[in-house]
Amino acid sequence: MISIILLVSLFSLLIGFSYVIVSTISNYKEDMKNNTIINATLIGDYCAVPLDFGMSENAQETLEKLQNIPSVKIGIVYNNENEIFAEFYKNKSKIEVPLPVNNKSWSNFEGDYLNVFQNIIYDNKSVGTIYLKVSTAELTQKIRNYLITIGILLFALLFVSYFIALGLQGILSEPILKLTKATKDISEVGNYKLRVQKHGNDEIGILVDEYNKMLEKIFEREESLKQRTNELTITLGDLKQTQQKLIDTEKLAALGQLIAGVAHEINTPLGAIRSSIGNFKNSINIILNDYPAFVINLSERKKILFSSLIDESVNNPLVLSSKEERFFRKKITNILLDHGIENAHSYADTFVDMLVVENTEEYLELIQDKDAEAIIDMAYKLSGLQRSTTNIEFAAARASKVVFALKNFSRIGYADEQILTNIIEGIETVLTLYNNQIKQGVEIVKSYEEIPEILCYPDELNQVWTNILHNAIYAMDLKGQLVIKVYKEKEFVVVSITDSGKGILPSEIEKIFNPFFTTKPIGEGSGIGLDIAKRIIDKHNGKILVESKPGKTTFRVFLPINYTNE
Repeated sequence: MISIILLVSLFSLLIGFSYVIVSTISNYKEDMKNNTIINATLIGDYCAVPLDFGMSENAQETLEKLQNIPSVKIGIVYNNENEIFAEFYKNKSKIEVPLPVNNKSWSNFEGDYLNVFQNIIYDNKSVGTIYLKVSTAELTQKIRNYLITIGILLFALLFVSYFIALGLQGILSEPILKLTKATKDISEVGNYKLRVQKHGNDEIGILVDEYNKMLEKIFEREESLKQRTNELTITLGDLKQTQQKLIDTEKLAALGQLIAGVAHEINTPLGAIRSSIGNFKNSINIILNDYPAFVINLSERKKILFSSLIDESVNNPLVLSSKEERFFRKKITNILLDHGIENAHSYADTFVDMLVVENTEEYLELIQDKDAEAIIDMAYKLSGLQRSTTNIEFAAARASKVVFALKNFSRIGYADEQILTNIIEGIETVLTLYNNQIKQGVEIVKSYEEIPEILCYPDELNQVWTNILHNAIYAMDLKGQLVIKVYKEKEFVVVSITDSGKGILPSEIEKIFNPFFTTKPIGEGSGIGLDIAKRIIDKHNGKILVESKPGKTTFRVFLPINYTNE
């Protein structure tokens, strides 16, 4: 407070003193100039008659009297032809001096001197000009003394202001300092019930009253804000529960849509298992009873051919269409007929069933044996047993994969903690569940680059892949091409899903993430699938983009590699 008062006082004094100093110095100069002009006029009057009559000696005597004026250094009288008529030099040394201009009167300060030209008038006519060069040393000293006096006065006034400020501090600043301290205490403690004590009814007292009123209003608003915050916290909790229920409901709805296909996906391998077990049971008893005696009767050469026939049958990966079966059956029949084999058609059927369709000539020795039918039948049963075992393993693995995918997908409620996950596994889980719909006419094209595992909520992301893939499959009416790409782009893992469906209208593409907006017929879509997907992506600090035109719709999901929700 003291420093402020002193600064204000100093600023005010400087402004006032500056004006006084400039005005006084200007007056000093003006007085000196006027005095010099008066002296020049008087001396000029004394020289007027000598100038008019050409008596330069008299003018010279007049100028010599300038010796008595210490400040005058040079005095010169000019006639009307600007010729020097009489002159005086204080130090007796002549120097170059200016010439009068058209006998005009003028004056100016030049360095440490004042130059004055004054026209000399006699009998109402100009008879010449007088020039005086006057030193300003006395004026400079006078100004210096004046400035010293002013400086001392300024310092004295500041000294007085300091003691005045000390007195005013108790009157003005102390209540304000107390108000400041109270404000600091209130802000640190956060207790708006505190009040500042009033010490008078002056302006400071009015300020304290208004300050206390402000604290009262802040306290009321803080209490209202706390109550509102509690209400919003409860509402937010309810909203999160509702949102979670919506996500679970959407997952159950998707699961309900998939359940028929999933049941088929499980029934298909179970049917294969039942069929293979039936074949297994029918053949195993016969083989166990007949095989020992059968093997004993085979020569070493035929044992080798017999084993080769079974191996080729079991290890052949071919899956023949009906057209291919007819082609190979006819081809093998013709080969056997050419070698005079009876029952060529029957053998050809057996070889095709065993998938031995190439190089059948290698087994002519077996077919030409007297026990050919028993040999080929035994080979057929043994290869059938091995294929049945392979089919059971494959079907069991397929059913296990579907059950595992169903188990992962159907979990309700998500973990509160993020898990390091390879998101490709989640995509494959969803594709497994949609396999029944996909295999009806959808071509899947996958392009998976090597990507790092990311911290995420995998169950929630599975819901994203479900919503996007479900929409894509049904946008193609279960027929078309589905391209799935997973790759790394800068700090993101990107999942791109493109379908060859009819596309999304430009007028609708901005609305597809709005809740309850759907382009599907009533009863086929809730309109919250993509809204939920976007919320999940936002929760992961990612983004989802969509581009669409007829025949090509692409959803791209960007997930940060270093995402954390802490």
